[in-house]
This record gives sequence, structure tokens and C-alpha cells, in this order.
Amino acid sequence: MTASVQGQPPLTVSIHTVPKHGRGESENEDSVTANEREGRFAISDGASTAARPEVWSRLLTEAYSTESLDPFNQAVQRELRRRWQQEVNRPDLPWFAQAKLAQGSAATFIGLQVFESGFDVAAIGDSCLLHLRDAEILLSAPLSNAEEFSRFPVLVRTLDETTPTQEIWAGGGQHQAGDVFLLATDAIAKYLLQNRVYLPLFCDAPITDDWFCDFVIEHRRLGLANDDTTICVVRT
Repeated sequence: MTASVQGQPPLTVSIHTVPKHGRGESENEDSVTANEREGRFAISDGASTAARPEVWSRLLTEAYSTESLDPFNQAVQRELRRRWQQEVNRPDLPWFAQAKLAQGSAATFIGLQVFESGFDVAAIGDSCLLHLRDAEILLSAPLSNAEEFSRFPVLVRTLDETTPTQEIWAGGGQHQAGDVFLLATDAIAKYLLQNRVYLPLFCDAPITDDWFCDFVIEHRRLGLANDDTTICVVRT
């Protein structure tokens, strides 16, 4: 997929995802949405212990990329919570499903806005953006090394009135032609920060679904966590 962003050469975007081993695509709790025309890209990892996390993660990424909304804004979060409730609540749900929904949903989130020569990032949790130039990391956010990952990342939750400002990572910088932005959910982000030797594979050649699936399957045998694994590669 390619699209121009206000005066710069077209961005090239590719999205790839692999569910947990033994799970089907419909059970994938990651979401990613790309709006190449506006230069807005978002990725979110729904928390497996939460209720209907695949719905919540999708609502977050679509709001940012498709609707150009700030998912950390209190009014926007209120609307997204309403949409989540409307989508997941059904009158014929069994009692245990209703009890699960009452506990709410949660997800990590990272949004990237690419401008003519710069970019902005807003994130919470352990889904990460890697800004790469010649396969070297210029920025890794919101986490910068593998040791920062944990079992309990900060999350955007449906039960919270708003997300505390201090929990949001916000930043940005400049980019130039040939740079690569790699948005990645936690498993692949952590693995690539641990094994930077593989970064050129994500910079030097087009990535296909088959290639990425093979990469994930092979590297799960080498230490990549068995988790929903999703990337969005934006080439400038």
C-alpha cells in the first residue's frame, strides 16, 4: 500500500499478524489500523485476561487512524467505552459472560502520525515504535530495551474514566527518505530489541505475509514468545 502525505514521497505500508500457536485468526487480540492518506498508524494489543479485548483494541486503533481522534482524550474515551459496551453486550449472553464483561476490557496502544519531515508518537504499555535508519534504531518507544518489558504493562481500560497523563508516553522527531517506522506488539518488539541482528530483514526488502509467518514460527523455537504477533511497517 502506498500514499502521499502532504508533499512528501509516498509512504509504503505493510501490515502482518500471526495469532498465538494453536489459535485461529478470529482469536487474535491484536489490532492495527493504517490511514496512509493522513499518515496515521496505530497498533494495539488487547489484554488476554480482559473481556473482549479484540473489540477494544480495534476501537482504539480505528479511532486514532481512521477518525483522527485522540484515544487518551477523556471525551473520546467515554465515546469509545460506549461503543465497546454497545458492541459486546447482548441480551442472550450467559451469566458468566456478563460477569466477565462487568470486569471491563484493556489494551496497550501506540499511535504514529507522520508529517512531511517529522512525526509524533503517543503510547501506553508495551507495544512499541522502532524508528530505523539503515537498520539502526534512532528511537524505541515507549520502551527502549528488552529488560523494561513485564507481565503487567500499563493499559488503556474501559473502566477508567481517563488515562493518567503520567502513564502516556509522548514524543516525536524528524525523519528522512528511506527511514522505516516499525510498530510492533510486545512479543516481536521485545524480541527485536534483544536480537537487533534481525532488524535489517525488516528494512531491506518488502515483507510478505508468508515471510512474516515463517519468521514468527521459526523464531518461536528460538525464544520469541508465543503471543499474538503483529507489525505495521511504514517506509518513508
